[in-house]
Amino acid sequence: MRYFCKNFWFLHVVALAILLLASAQQVKAQGAIGVAAVVNDEPISIVDLVERIKLVAATSNMKMTPSLSQEMAPQMLRQLIDEQLQMQEAQRRGFEVTDADMQRALDMVESNSNLPSGGLEQYLQQNDISMAAMRAQMRPQIAWQKLLGSMRREIQISDAEIDDVLTRIERNQGKPRNNIQEILLPVDNPQEEDRIRNNAREVIQALRNGASFEGLARQFSASTSAANGGGLGWVSSGEMAAELEDVINNMAPGQISDPIRTIRGYYIVKLLDRRQGDANALESVKLDLYQLFVPLNGNAQQEENQTKIGILQNARQTVNSCEQMAAIAVDLGSDLSGETKGISPDELAPVIRNAVGNLDAGSISQVLQVEGGALVVMICNRTVETAAPQRELIENRLMMERLEILARRKLRELRRNAFIDVRI
Repeated sequence: MRYFCKNFWFLHVVALAILLLASAQQVKAQGAIGVAAVVNDEPISIVDLVERIKLVAATSNMKMTPSLSQEMAPQMLRQLIDEQLQMQEAQRRGFEVTDADMQRALDMVESNSNLPSGGLEQYLQQNDISMAAMRAQMRPQIAWQKLLGSMRREIQISDAEIDDVLTRIERNQGKPRNNIQEILLPVDNPQEEDRIRNNAREVIQALRNGASFEGLARQFSASTSAANGGGLGWVSSGEMAAELEDVINNMAPGQISDPIRTIRGYYIVKLLDRRQGDANALESVKLDLYQLFVPLNGNAQQEENQTKIGILQNARQTVNSCEQMAAIAVDLGSDLSGETKGISPDELAPVIRNAVGNLDAGSISQVLQVEGGALVVMICNRTVETAAPQRELIENRLMMERLEILARRKLRELRRNAFIDVRI
């Protein structure tokens, strides 16, 4: 690889540039500060690097001090170099990024960030970041995804591989299921081991200081989950590499892991939630419920409250259907009585979930004391479906994993054959 790099100790120049931009904004033209790197005769300016650091800070809720920006500058510059290589290769292969492509991507960012239409540009302006900086990051990402899409035909997923994943999931159905997020920092060259590990530690420190996991995943992660803020959703035992599962199963919800070394590189994972597995872990239960509620007044006479509870107890003895429950609710005139359809037991309040968890359709719970009153709940209908991942979903996940490997291999090839001159 034709790669020329001066000592990164000189990155105090970048910190100085950041201070200049933040305080006086005296430098507007890229050439006024200088060139950070040249990639196959195409320059990356120090202003480009400064804007990227500011963009990462704003989208990740990081408090970017001059010291932290200096520490992160090498990683940010490496990312800019990779994006330049990706854009050049996509253009060479005839893949273009249209205005419509860019608008769809911007709309997706706004949607994922819970911003209104046009809110992204306003947010960037409030953080002194140009829309051009956001577009400059998104353009090579879109072009690279188009190129990777053309590589899907090189990947074949066999039925045996899908069957193997399903077998592992079924074998581990009694074990916990975890809702997790991930960041992958790949190690493509053994000589980069220390640098990548240090980068992972810096990212973890930022996360533990309040930075957004979603924002940093979108900026740094090499996994296909990056576009989703690193979110993998609910993952059953057997779906992930053993070295990741071993760590995750010993974490508490809300916890962020230390760097986890795998064959791909360093993973950072956050455990959002955990559900304990059971014999029915591969079943999805949905309930149709009717709740009959009576308000209880702490200042009322005891006889009055007992009379209301007696209505619920009588309903337990006489009601045989949710239609009859509805008729009683009309007589009571209670706004908190009513039907709920298609709800998972996990979504119910614990006191109600425990009361109806083992009831069959047509059964009614005991009288439950809750805040502000009392209630009984009837199971109108119980639907049980398999929750095992569909074969298409497993095939797609395997496809994304293989595509990720191909993408990293292609990027290594581009780096190896490129002329890259790092000037700071």
